[in-house]
Amino acid sequence: MEFTFSIRGAIKEAWALFKKHVWFFVGIAAVSVVLNFIGGSKHLPVLISIIVSIVVSVASFLWSIIMMKFSLAAADGKEEKLSFKHVKEMLPSWKQAVGFIGVGLLGGLLVLAGLVLLIIPGLWVAFRLSVANLAYLDKEDPAGDVVHRTGRISSYGVRKALRASWDMTKGGAFWTAVLVCISAGALYLVGFILLGVGILVTYPIAMILMAKFYRALTVHHAGLAPATVVVQPAEIVAPVEATEAKPEEHHHESETPNQ
Repeated sequence: MEFTFSIRGAIKEAWALFKKHVWFFVGIAAVSVVLNFIGGSKHLPVLISIIVSIVVSVASFLWSIIMMKFSLAAADGKEEKLSFKHVKEMLPSWKQAVGFIGVGLLGGLLVLAGLVLLIIPGLWVAFRLSVANLAYLDKEDPAGDVVHRTGRISSYGVRKALRASWDMTKGGAFWTAVLVCISAGALYLVGFILLGVGILVTYPIAMILMAKFYRALTVHHAGLAPATVVVQPAEIVAPVEATEAKPEEHHHESETPNQ
């Protein structure tokens, strides 16, 4: 079955979700902006500047993981998770953080190797690995919806995460990945153009767009229907009533001759 994904539809859904939880999304985007601003400060003594840079770099790294996890929750419709009280829950373990770094480093090396080969191969590799980080975080979460629905193991190593992204973005999905990445980049650019304040809006929307694209890929790759069919209670009760009614009918029929 051919992979289809509506970028326009995903952005509309992300925008609706942003408006519904506006202060939460503005808040998490503001934290990222503040961390980047502090990290770029050059008006501090050398030693203090080094210490601050290290602390801010670690904080920015952890916050980027937290934002990706929130974007996955948003893509999965888990709106109850979109709250600052769940920040601690979204913090990665040391093992998950190290693995996330591994995905970035190995993926970066592969992209760099491609860039050395006349640039275009590098861009091709970058788009093929565009959802590797999300794949790693998603499969490391034992509560992931797709994990339970497919019955697959809920843990991805670095190589498996890269492989998953590579496999899911092959064929026609590759060009969709290109368009999604360009759209997300355009949202970031628009946010910076709007006096930098716009990034508080466009950053969360771009993150949700990427998460929705990744989730659509996982559903398609697993061969699952995008919508869950819910069986209404009436559909279950009716057959039971019918089966219960039959013995009664036989009972009455057996009593008639005796009368």
